[in-house]
Amino acid sequence: MNQAQVQENAARLFAELWQHKYLPNDHAYVHAYVESQDVRNCLRRMTEQFGFKIVRTEKNMHIMAQPGKSFLTNPINELRKSVKSYETQTDLYLMGVIWMVIFSEADNELAGTIKWENDGFSYGEIEDLVTKTLNHWQELNESSEGIFAKEWSLAVTRMYAKWKVLSFNKMVKGRVSYTKDTRLGLIDCAARELEKDKMVFIEQTAQMSKVTPKPVFYERLKARFGNMDKFQDRYDLLKVLIEDVRESGEMGA
Repeated sequence: MNQAQVQENAARLFAELWQHKYLPNDHAYVHAYVESQDVRNCLRRMTEQFGFKIVRTEKNMHIMAQPGKSFLTNPINELRKSVKSYETQTDLYLMGVIWMVIFSEADNELAGTIKWENDGFSYGEIEDLVTKTLNHWQELNESSEGIFAKEWSLAVTRMYAKWKVLSFNKMVKGRVSYTKDTRLGLIDCAARELEKDKMVFIEQTAQMSKVTPKPVFYERLKARFGNMDKFQDRYDLLKVLIEDVRESGEMGA
């Protein structure tokens, strides 16, 4: 394989990964990567240049944006362009809590995991868990006179205040409308970002949408958080906080 062919194979694989986020290992474009060290090196240079990384699992090859390196991971600028419900930094923080609630449900005990995989996770269930989480954090923050928020670097008061004033949803012609000034609207916005990342499928119904994991959900979750150095520690700490709410009896299964 000459240099032109190496670059062509690497560029073709990069473009396909960019579009689909992951490819099965038996995909024709992945074969060149597996068989040629030159193609692997070329693709690595391409991904590093744009702030991405390649993660191969037993079944699939994934492309991931690296925090702080990729032009896709500037939360302020990127979310202003792509996320319709994003207006303030507090909205971004709330979306982070929504994602953590969804991820923690995936890490829940076997029975909960089976339910999540088979039945999905309705927006109403997500709203309930987010509300209980924020209420619990606010209580901890008040009882500690603000020390809880400082120790965990969480904008607890801002998130709690914003979530509290948001209406649950809005009905338009008998259907739920996910407008940006509602809790379900912000949940839909957060879920759409996971959908863009090919992690979940969103089933829309007249009354309530629900999120169901795609077969590669756990692969992409592990690939995204499994090797993130200091970000892994932060993710683990936040999971502890979510689990603390669950164990307190304030969260349902």
